[in-house]
Amino acid sequence: MIFTKKDLKETLNADYAHDRQIGGKKMWLEFLKGNMQVWWKYRFLKNLRYIEFCQNNRNSLWGKIRYVLANHIFQNLQIKTNLFISPNVFGPGLNIEHLGFIRADSVAKIGKNCTILPRVLLGKKKPSVPLGSITIGDNAYLGSGCTILGPVNIGNNVIVAAGAVVINDVPDNCMVAGNPACIKKRNILPILD
Repeated sequence: MIFTKKDLKETLNADYAHDRQIGGKKMWLEFLKGNMQVWWKYRFLKNLRYIEFCQNNRNSLWGKIRYVLANHIFQNLQIKTNLFISPNVFGPGLNIEHLGFIRADSVAKIGKNCTILPRVLLGKKKPSVPLGSITIGDNAYLGSGCTILGPVNIGNNVIVAAGAVVINDVPDNCMVAGNPACIKKRNILPILD
């Protein structure tokens, strides 16, 4: 979680380093070149991490005012980019591969270095399911169109194939696919960039 400006900077650097389209580029130059997909991803990641910082530091009056203003900007950006990711869900190293509908409510807690593709839905099976009921480990790869319904625990180094519907727990180092998702491959190597 992001509590200090140092945490904010480290998390943003991890996000940019894990994203090949953003990492090592000057965003103002990408904007001038008309590379708008990269520009909007950059703006969304920067604002997502800033709203996490503001949400975790709402103790003072200035903190509350800052959070309200940042939240207004962030909600408008969510509508513009069609990325509905709640704050404090993803760990450092988030890679949004392409812009497109992504919904990840505060029902999920996801580790570091996660790659996520469009049309991913992280939600609940029933309304009575508590927050934090979806737990995904580090180095996860969530394929396009996959649905993960909690409560469910997914291990480290897991690939969720495109279109998979995950409703059961998944161990470490696996690839799951299908509806409902089942293990297709075990003992896969960690996803390295």
